[in-house]
Amino acid sequence: MLKVLRVVFTRDDVMRVRVADHIDPMWEIVLSLHQLVARHPHDGPYRTWAAWIRTMVRDRVAPAAAALYELVPPKRYFPDFVTPVPPSTSLDHGIDAVLHAPLTRLRDEMDRAKAPTSESSWLAGIAAGETRQLHRLADVLRAYHTHALAPFYDQITSQVAAHRHSIIQRLAGGGVHELLGNLAGCIRWEPPVLTAPYPGDLTVDLAGRGVTLIPSFFCQGAPVTVANAELDPILVYPIDPPRQWMQPPDGESGTDRHLTALIGTPRAALLRALTAPLDTTQLAARAGLALSSASEHTTILRNCDLVTSTRKGRAVVHSLTPLGRQLLAGGHTWMSSIQNPTPETTTQRLSAHR
Repeated sequence: MLKVLRVVFTRDDVMRVRVADHIDPMWEIVLSLHQLVARHPHDGPYRTWAAWIRTMVRDRVAPAAAALYELVPPKRYFPDFVTPVPPSTSLDHGIDAVLHAPLTRLRDEMDRAKAPTSESSWLAGIAAGETRQLHRLADVLRAYHTHALAPFYDQITSQVAAHRHSIIQRLAGGGVHELLGNLAGCIRWEPPVLTAPYPGDLTVDLAGRGVTLIPSFFCQGAPVTVANAELDPILVYPIDPPRQWMQPPDGESGTDRHLTALIGTPRAALLRALTAPLDTTQLAARAGLALSSASEHTTILRNCDLVTSTRKGRAVVHSLTPLGRQLLAGGHTWMSSIQNPTPETTTQRLSAHR
């Protein structure tokens, strides 16, 4: 039998619908983990991302993912304190809220989740409010976010921002009823009740408190909410990103087309991705390249004075040189160097590597 989430509105609640103006990193951590361990259809929007994680950064992501899977398994209740309310404005904000969750709440929610808190489990320490285990959880959350999500954050935020813009337009054009009636394909609005598929039957009476809608990149198939009725009501719902969201957009200007023709698609993608300094892993993800390929092409770009690389701890951070920025912008000095080449121009050095 189909199980359903029901959100019951009063007239006041309809006037108190809010849309989060930022991504909630804690929900994206949890929901992306669920996508990472899911079996994706051939054309699913997260298939390429999951494959990239498993092949490019598996050793970095796997320990954190395994630990989180114990705490926030898919398709059943997981502790609400991991996804704090009100929505987190940043990763640091969310982790701080987790670290300061009241002990009674930790115990109650861990017990409700039926997490395997044996004496040998780190989850027992979380349920007991042990500082060491809570800080371990903070480290796990940060490590997973750093390696699985941060390399793709520009693509993710741009997709959520575009969705948010569209729903704000609906709100302005047709009001709250238009917004709720077109929120997501899985959600049905028949005033005063909003319904959607859910892992279990759950009724949320807003009772005049309103609700905060949180568009989520990694939510798929059905919305999610918190189970604790004492928390402010939220509804995390899917934005259904396109299948090719990981790929950088194709250049549309003449300069972009000439850049690709001149230095090749992979190197052009790397230059376009360097709108800000990035380490090799982040750069590979942004450009949609394998880590080894990104490293090889970045070396060539560095040898041609288009990119500079600086070691920071274990990572190597890359940024554009003035010549690289000029090339990307189609600057006159660069075009002049093509039209009036010196004995060994950057063009010739690049050509030698093609």
